[in-house]
Amino acid sequence: MTPELAACVLEGLLLLHEELSVDPEAPWYVGTPDQTQVLHDELWLLAGQLNPSSSAALVEAWYSSGRSALLPVECTGELVSSRHQAA
Repeated sequence: MTPELAACVLEGLLLLHEELSVDPEAPWYVGTPDQTQVLHDELWLLAGQLNPSSSAALVEAWYSSGRSALLPVECTGELVSSRHQAA
């Protein structure tokens, strides 16, 4: 991974943390170290696959994927947030 891609992932992680922290539909996200590690790992995987042009594009790709190891998940494994549903 290039330093630019690493910076993109880190900035994406910060953006996603900020969004999830204020999302009224995401009271399950409190930014614990375990949750942060899950987001980091998922963003790294996406970045490696997509080589995004920006951290915002990486965050959008995370939402568009509609799946995460983070809770809550419905029986289908889809995230509950309306932002995921809209993507």
